[in-house]
Amino acid sequence: MIPTPSMALRAVRGSLVAKIFAVCFLAIHLPLIAMIAYLGSGFSTNPGEVLTILLAATLIGTITCLSTLWWFIRPLRGLARAVQQYQADGTPVRLRLAQSDEIGVVANTVATTIAELDSVMRKLRQQATTDQLTGLGNRRWLTERIAIEQTRAEREKAPISVVLFDLDHFKNINDSHGHDVGDKVLMAVGEVIRDNLRRYDLAARIGGEEFCLVLPKTRANEAAAIAERFRAQFEKLWIEPLRPGRVTASFGVYEATPADSMQAMLLQADRALYRAKETGRNRVQSAGWPAESR
Repeated sequence: MIPTPSMALRAVRGSLVAKIFAVCFLAIHLPLIAMIAYLGSGFSTNPGEVLTILLAATLIGTITCLSTLWWFIRPLRGLARAVQQYQADGTPVRLRLAQSDEIGVVANTVATTIAELDSVMRKLRQQATTDQLTGLGNRRWLTERIAIEQTRAEREKAPISVVLFDLDHFKNINDSHGHDVGDKVLMAVGEVIRDNLRRYDLAARIGGEEFCLVLPKTRANEAAAIAERFRAQFEKLWIEPLRPGRVTASFGVYEATPADSMQAMLLQADRALYRAKETGRNRVQSAGWPAESR
């Protein structure tokens, strides 16, 4: 097949090397082209005029060459800034170039690869911080988030409460009805929690049948009321072959102080939880308060 001008033009557009070669060739030969055009027009060969034309053509060729090359590689600067921004704060790389030369291919490939990598990393991060059975956070996630909430509560001088609870006699459910039923119980509990938490509350499964709620902007009495609502809803669960009243939980509530560490908060809530179990289970116990019976 004999190459046509349109085929040659497409080849140049699709090749950065070809475009650079064409621009450099034109810039280098522009003084010669200008001189040939000048002499061919019949003008005089005055040395001063000839020198002026050569200098002007050289200057124009140089400026044209440098500015065109800058234009060719400009997308790489945008890509570099986008990648640096992504590394700094995770801003997605939104860069799509219409050009089909090597720079366009590299830029679009890098942008696509980073987007795919970011998606994979987000999924891995979610898997690493989420309890797969209940859909709640896990202990690792809670450790990260509770520190943030403590800092915010201290800055805003707002209360923050912690609720620890675990399911009563959960081992007996597994032993008597199998782990499939136990898993259904945990999933049902997780669903109740997700459906009833406020948007700024935190919930995590931190052990086999142990859960933790972190309630920002919440006093101990308010946290106890929230825990009581959960207790009542768990008691109503009907999960075959378990009838309502079989799934119950004991709750420990503690309102943190600014000086409390995460370990101290959980320890105080855990002590209240232990007292709730000692006094009959299926009840809410606030740290330092009398137990509340059903």
